Parts: sequence; structure tokens; C-alpha cells
Amino acid sequence: MNDLQIHSKITSMEIDVLQALHQRTLEKYTAGPSIDRARLFFLLLPFFDGKQWSDDMEDSAKTVAIVYAALHAHDQVEEDSPISKSQQLTVLAGDFYSGIYYQMLSNSNNIKLIQLLASGIIGVSEKKASLYEKTIMPVAGIESAAEVIETELLKVFYDYYGCSQYSAIAKPALEYVYFSNQLDSFRNGVETKILRKLNLALPLPLYSERWLLDKLDSLHSELTKVLDVHPMDFNLKNFMLHQITPHQHLAEQLTREG
Repeated sequence: MNDLQIHSKITSMEIDVLQALHQRTLEKYTAGPSIDRARLFFLLLPFFDGKQWSDDMEDSAKTVAIVYAALHAHDQVEEDSPISKSQQLTVLAGDFYSGIYYQMLSNSNNIKLIQLLASGIIGVSEKKASLYEKTIMPVAGIESAAEVIETELLKVFYDYYGCSQYSAIAKPALEYVYFSNQLDSFRNGVETKILRKLNLALPLPLYSERWLLDKLDSLHSELTKVLDVHPMDFNLKNFMLHQITPHQHLAEQLTREG
């Protein structure tokens, strides 16, 4: 499968999810649903890798993407900001998206998957809530929170459909995307909840950039090693390394140090 075919399939699922979540008023006053293409790639990874892919798996993958959109919408509510129409509608958007995925799961009559995803959502929500606490979180706790937030629901999907072998690939890749976004926020002067925790955990806030660069290097190395031993098509591995996790950060680090 070449890059164009991979992009086309991701786009097709993205359109389906956006159509399922479409609500004119919410999209007028909020940022609209957030659909992360890297997550869609990993939800579709068994399909790309030639595994059996049923309509039920396709629908469940879309449902997981909608769960992530609902959780992301709730994250956009600013706790210290005055309650505005946009903020109120953002809360409603998260609730609306949640209703959509509950409806989709109910229509499938897949009680076991409903239970597993519900448990996963609780785990993700608990980690997200921990980022709001004003206590200092150790670096290991920050890493654990990022792993659960980014991969827990995907692992539920993989395990349920007998594709758990992909978790070892998705974990470093999605964490890489997550911390790469944190690095971008740091350099743009935007303090995210994770960055706030990281700044408190390290001796000086300026150490956060170096920690993120080292973390990205470590994750990319982990991903490369996992892919080296996985019997996967070269084009698919190449897509992952250069389209999902383009590792320009190590070169930036070496340039700065030089």
C-alpha cells in the first residue's frame, strides 16, 4: 500500500467521522470536532497491514475516534475564564459527541466493547483530571499520564479485535506526536497543562525544552527498534517514520549544541 492509498483511507474515515459529528450551531460557535489523523492511522493500522478488516471493525474504529473528539472538546473548556457562549457550547459539543458514540455502540449491540471502552474512558479521564491538580507531579507521572491519554482507548480497540501486537508500535509513535506538540507549544510560549506540570517537576522551566528533545529522541529510537523486528511492509514502516513521526528534533538539538 503506497502513501497515496494510506492518505486516502485516512481521509475517508476522517470525513465519515466529521459527518457523524456534524451539528451546524456547534460548528459555528466552537472549533468543531478534533480528528487527529495520526490516531486515525493507528486505528486503521491492522487494515493497512493486511489483517482481516470487517465492517464492525471499521465502525468501532470510527467510534473510538469520536470518543477522542468528545474528550478533546471537554479539554477546551478553560477553567479560569469567564463563562461565555462559546465555552458553554464547547461543553455541549463534548456532550453531543459523547451521545453520538454511545448511540453508535448501542446500535452495534456490542456490550463487551461498550464495557471495555467505558473503563478506558474512566482511565483517560482520571489522568486528564490529574493534570488539573496543583500538586507537583513527578516526571514519571507525566510520562504515565501521556501514555494513558494517548493510547489507552486504542489499546482497548486492539485487544478486543485480537490486534494487540500493534500496541508496541502505537505507544511510542503517538507519544512522540503528543510530546512533539508540547514542544511546539513551549516554543510558541503556550503553557499547556502538561508543560505546567513539567516546569514544576524540573529544576528550571528552561530544562523543559531539553527534556522534551531527549524524550522525542528516545521515543523515536524505541519506535525504530520495534519496527525493525516487526514483519510489516516497508512502505508502511516508511510512512510511519516519515509521515507520522518525522524526527527533525534530534538534528535541531545537535545544531543548537554545535
